[in-house]
Amino acid sequence: MGASAILLSVVSLFVAISANRTQERMLAASIWPSLLFSTSNTAPDGTPQLGIDLLNRGTGPARVRWLEMYYRDAPLADWRELLRRCCASSPAQVEEVYGISSGVQNRVLGADEWVRMLQIQPEDAPDAIWKALDRERHNVRMRACYCSVLDDCWLFDSGREDPEPVKRCPAPGPVLWRG
Repeated sequence: MGASAILLSVVSLFVAISANRTQERMLAASIWPSLLFSTSNTAPDGTPQLGIDLLNRGTGPARVRWLEMYYRDAPLADWRELLRRCCASSPAQVEEVYGISSGVQNRVLGADEWVRMLQIQPEDAPDAIWKALDRERHNVRMRACYCSVLDDCWLFDSGREDPEPVKRCPAPGPVLWRG
């Protein structure tokens, strides 16, 4: 009788631990953030527009700790630096361009939130810069470290297929994207 009670207690403990692990995994999945990098040359309505975007396609908010942008592995502080490196023949040419940009340092992105990191309309840039950026936008790469509300963290690199889980966000590089 005593052995049966002990065996029943052990089985009950195993079932409770297993159920707790399942609940933890279900909670983590229900609040899982997932960042995506995107670049395009058309707006959602089909009009021409150059864009570099960050999207959270996960089911929960992403707490972005830091974000870095690179052009051909050189860090970028802002979109004007991108244009100077990729597309303009002179610094004065960059000043002729009107663009809209965003930074996301220490920002929370909700599930399905879409942030335009850079947007330039064709009429807001000289044709040579527009065409060069349309060509070179594929050489832009993004790195970011972000966490869920449960402090599960990932290191995202748009040059890799999947984000890398990390215990905590490592220190960022010396140049953060300001937008």
